[in-house]
Amino acid sequence: MSQNFVKQFRTQQSMTQRELAESVGTSQQQIQRIESGKIAAKLGIAQAICSILNKPLHSVFPEADKSLAAFRNKRYRGDEELESIAADGIEMDGCEWIVKLFLQGHAEPLFLPILPADKRRFYSYFYEEVQRDTEQFFVFDSESHRFALNIRNVVFHQFLFEAPGMYVGDANDDEDDYANVRITLTDGRGVIPMCVEADEAEDEETDYLGQLASAFSVLESNPAPGERLQITDADGEDAFVRVGSIAMLQASLDALYPVENDD
Repeated sequence: MSQNFVKQFRTQQSMTQRELAESVGTSQQQIQRIESGKIAAKLGIAQAICSILNKPLHSVFPEADKSLAAFRNKRYRGDEELESIAADGIEMDGCEWIVKLFLQGHAEPLFLPILPADKRRFYSYFYEEVQRDTEQFFVFDSESHRFALNIRNVVFHQFLFEAPGMYVGDANDDEDDYANVRITLTDGRGVIPMCVEADEAEDEETDYLGQLASAFSVLESNPAPGERLQITDADGEDAFVRVGSIAMLQASLDALYPVENDD
């Protein structure tokens, strides 16, 4: 988790997250995640934040300043160098990456936006041997959604700078506009849309993560295929799905990390 002083300088100027986000040209949710250190700020966003706050980069992102200087002096800039500076709070990979996927039993490809940091993790994760008695899910984020991919069901993947058409996560299904969670079943058996209540903020006393955060945590823990994942919809109705039947779980980040009211 990277440390920065965005929140401290913002509150000193009596500026809300929403106001800073609008000035920078991003979402309040992104500002919230940058302030908490959950994601590294892309260099352009970091520079815009510093400009709005009228502070130099080294004051707002102190750990990244020296790393930036060293990074710029290197001839070769590989994933290790990018990951090192991202750990200090700045994401130097400015590409808008898309991963093209074919899932087993699905005739059409998926085009999923993916953050640069997760793209770097993707490579090593998919080279690991899949265990027979567990399901292994790769969890990653885009700017607006979180995905959990059952790697046993991924038969093809390719990283693209850009892709044709609409991406998974775009509002391209009118009948399912209400859904903030989608469960893609294995073997092309369809997609289940659900509308769930947004997770509440993490309870530090009980360590409760929230329903959706807990669901992704379960999938990331290499569960047994026969284990059942429970998701309760906005009407309070419980749904149960066999983990081994999930090819992909997708949830809106608005539901996972609702923005704080800081007015």
